[in-house]
Amino acid sequence: MSSTENDGELSQADVKRLLGFEDTLLPEQTSAAAPVAGIFSLAHLDKSALAPSPIDPSWIVEGNPEARCRNLSRIADDWTVVDHWSCTAGKFRWHYGFDETILILEGEARITDDNGTLYHATPGTTLFFPNGSAANWHVPVYVRKVAFNQRHVPSVFHKALRAVSKLYRMAFRGLGASAPAR
Repeated sequence: MSSTENDGELSQADVKRLLGFEDTLLPEQTSAAAPVAGIFSLAHLDKSALAPSPIDPSWIVEGNPEARCRNLSRIADDWTVVDHWSCTAGKFRWHYGFDETILILEGEARITDDNGTLYHATPGTTLFFPNGSAANWHVPVYVRKVAFNQRHVPSVFHKALRAVSKLYRMAFRGLGASAPAR
């Protein structure tokens, strides 16, 4: 019986489970792999599963930061990639080859953009880094994050998609269920 049934408050185990830090599967589904017939990608934020993922030595400014990473999902020929990443103390300049949004899970980093703006990233902080940008990272002790990476989509493709969607809606307006499946 969880504490939510006892006194209306969440226990530490309930909070960890809700945040994805513990296995949330039913006891009969505790396999680390996704179900064979499953259509969804299943992964857990397991620090022990992170593998060495060295930072490019030419990017390191100070110290000996040791990065570790585990891919959580890949979609459409790496069009979208989600990674679980950590790094020990050091300073480095990271170059972004994707649009990247991060969510800090643990530790902290002080990140400076090319305009000199300092961002203090702590647990719960999200930041967006556009494709082609770079940032100076200072990790005082340790940081762990989830990175949501997506290839940059040129605006001409967004405009074309909007135009096609509008034509589709105009062509099939009022047809309801008889409109072709997309």
